[in-house]
Amino acid sequence: MGKIKIESSTGAKIFINQRDYGTIKKEDKEYEIENGQHEIYAKSAWCGSQKINVTITDDEITILTLSSFKNEGIVKVTFMLLAGLLIFTKNLIFGIIAGIVFLYPLYYLTIGKDKYLELVEKK
Repeated sequence: MGKIKIESSTGAKIFINQRDYGTIKKEDKEYEIENGQHEIYAKSAWCGSQKINVTITDDEITILTLSSFKNEGIVKVTFMLLAGLLIFTKNLIFGIIAGIVFLYPLYYLTIGKDKYLELVEKK
């Protein structure tokens, strides 16, 4: 049997071969599974990651990283800054720009819901 180690910076449920392996939080977690080809993905509410295929061999630890969509932190900070500027200055341009910035994560919550989480094999 081999092991899969997932280094996570976000919370999600882990699925290996369509089977729920429980929840992972902002932590590193190891799963012991049989050798062979396995399909792995993560889900958080209605959003998830793309499915990836991993080959497991004896006494080998395959490391995967799990994170939210690209630039999530930058988008959150920018949106909050623009919303704050809108409130304090009452200048509508900040509201318009904040609305445009909000479209980026909105994509990942709707059309790109299977790309909200990034599950990648670490080489």
